[in-house]
Amino acid sequence: MVLAPIFYLVFSQLAIGGFALLLLVPKGLVGRGFFRLMGIIYLLAVIFARCANLPISGKAVSWRNFFLAWDGQDVIYTIVMCIIFLCYTISLWLKNEVLNRGLLFAGAVIGSIWIVSSAQSFLPQSTLPAGRFLLPLQFVVSAVLLGAVNSGMWFGHWYLVTPDLPVVHLKRFNQVFLIALLLSTSLSVLNFLFNTESAAGPPQNFFLQVVLGMRVLIGFCGSFLLYAIVWHCLRDNAVEQDAVGATRAATGFLYVAMITVFIGEFCGRFLFLETRYFM
Repeated sequence: MVLAPIFYLVFSQLAIGGFALLLLVPKGLVGRGFFRLMGIIYLLAVIFARCANLPISGKAVSWRNFFLAWDGQDVIYTIVMCIIFLCYTISLWLKNEVLNRGLLFAGAVIGSIWIVSSAQSFLPQSTLPAGRFLLPLQFVVSAVLLGAVNSGMWFGHWYLVTPDLPVVHLKRFNQVFLIALLLSTSLSVLNFLFNTESAAGPPQNFFLQVVLGMRVLIGFCGSFLLYAIVWHCLRDNAVEQDAVGATRAATGFLYVAMITVFIGEFCGRFLFLETRYFM
């Protein structure tokens, strides 16, 4: 069942990347409501990843198996991250800054280890000579890409609540989005060149070629186009003329960018599992 590992990889990377990038938001800049919302969203993403992980090990999705089916080290990371995200969200109501910040750092560190560790279980499906290094790097970059566009989009909504928020913070999310997109594209090109030279070659199946086309045209080209539009919305002249309008427009295009990134990452994970391409 190829869908289960795809959902597991995408949602685990989304949760870790998005949670870790909350560190970009300075303490006290926005109210606790933003962080509570993010904590709940990424907790749900980890729960979804755990549910997707169960069929991979041949287990039915149930409350009993969710907590008691302990097959593989990914289970330990998933449960630990569920606990950290839950405690983090609760700590925001307790108004304990030290505990809150500590859980944020702990989640970022342990989550990064989880992403690298999850790559190890998929290494046998890799055909690249340097797959041991490139696959974990691809997974980490994907986590940052998913997290940047998702957390950035939700952060943009907070300009509706607090219009006088400095625009530089939304720009920062967009800059991380660009860097991650450039790295992801570069790694995919490298993987494509390696596989073109190998016996595997590019995908010959028409359906796989369609998926590859969606990965390139929507996941990469579409996301680059939307980054450029968001950058245009947040340029200094536009912000000086109408800061509220600029942030609203940028947030709307970040929402569309989130869709293109998700489509691209789902297509990329599908291609990897079906053809051994790191796309």
